[in-house]
Amino acid sequence: MWSLTSPEARMEALLRRLAALRLMRLPHDCELSPPLVAILYWVSQSPGCGVQELAEGLKVTPPTVSVGVRRLVKEGWLERRHDPVDKRAKPLYLTEKSETLLEQLRMHQRATFKVFLAGLESQEQETFLCLLDKALSAIEKTMPESL
Repeated sequence: MWSLTSPEARMEALLRRLAALRLMRLPHDCELSPPLVAILYWVSQSPGCGVQELAEGLKVTPPTVSVGVRRLVKEGWLERRHDPVDKRAKPLYLTEKSETLLEQLRMHQRATFKVFLAGLESQEQETFLCLLDKALSAIEKTMPESL
């Protein structure tokens, strides 16, 4: 079956199947939408960031991020602090509530990935992950940052 299909076509078919699985989806009981969770993840990786940096990182406009940030602050997921150097700046930080949620989401994702990898033997898992890492590293070197 595969012998008549190019590696690129196989890759496309496999990625479509993988996308259909939606492995990165949030649990059904998650209180927040994927865009709001993305804001929390970004702030967890860049504590003290501002709305402008957040917008650039998520590749959306500052007004779009501002709406989400306001909601997350209002509901206790994020907190704005005063910057002693720049009085106008209001850096963003996670709250204990959001740190707990992100840890629960990480545990959910690990459990999902465990099921995904379960069809492979231990050595096959290692080989698969090494090859995936190698392929991703190669494409990261050649793809323009704007994509």
